[in-house]
Amino acid sequence: MTVITIWSESGGVGKTTTTLNLAAALGEQGKDVLIIDLDPQPASITDHAGYQDAKNGDVEVTLSDVLLDDDVGLSEVIIEDELFDLAPAHESLASLETTVRAQQISTAEFLLRSKLAEIEDEYDYILIDPPATLNLLVDNALIASGNVLVPMEMTRKGERSIGGVVETVTAIESQLQRAQPDFSLNVIGVLPNKVDGSILNQEIQGALEDVDGVEVLPITIPSYNVMEQAWDAHLDIFRYAEHDDYGLRKYQESLLDAYRDLATLIIELDADDETEAVVS
Repeated sequence: MTVITIWSESGGVGKTTTTLNLAAALGEQGKDVLIIDLDPQPASITDHAGYQDAKNGDVEVTLSDVLLDDDVGLSEVIIEDELFDLAPAHESLASLETTVRAQQISTAEFLLRSKLAEIEDEYDYILIDPPATLNLLVDNALIASGNVLVPMEMTRKGERSIGGVVETVTAIESQLQRAQPDFSLNVIGVLPNKVDGSILNQEIQGALEDVDGVEVLPITIPSYNVMEQAWDAHLDIFRYAEHDDYGLRKYQESLLDAYRDLATLIIELDADDETEAVVS
């Protein structure tokens, strides 16, 4: 089981759409995938996937219950879907940090990690979508995954934000290595997102390739308005493409190819890691 956090400190870079469509692309390739939505804010992946009632409604068990109660398992909140399963966010996650302090939980950053063991044989990939703002939920995501994929717009704002992501990952890694010397956080790479082919996009992408500690993935996600339309329809881009009421124009099909290429890259990197582990 491989766990990946999709995260950037900048909002609006396509973090959630990347998570949803990467999950769909992995599912299309026959992988068992779970999305864990750790973002209690409006317009999170739970909303995008069409499960708003699970997030804001009066449900018996929430993701907050899972994290805070040793007797509640992650499987109790999982919603099964066609290409991937979803552990939906709930608005109560917004007060998790306050609750943790009130209960004086000393290992609060490890709450999610401790819950993944029970489902490790059920999924090939778990994708975690936390909020952009650095907080306890982001800590939990990074510690539970050990891997982070950074979607980024090829803009000046995006260029400035990459330094913050690298610094955060390095700081969390150093902090945890005091307790677990073998712990590491792997930055899979920067995913150029919402790319329109402009000269500025090309300049930023070129500049990032020269930044130490940053690997720009050889895949770009093009900027098409159809992504917003898929969002409004509560569909990933693959199901939007196949839906009788929607569909893609020929030139927009490059979106499908891009996410398929990203899924293939993730699978290949995963296979390389397993080979290295066997060899070592």
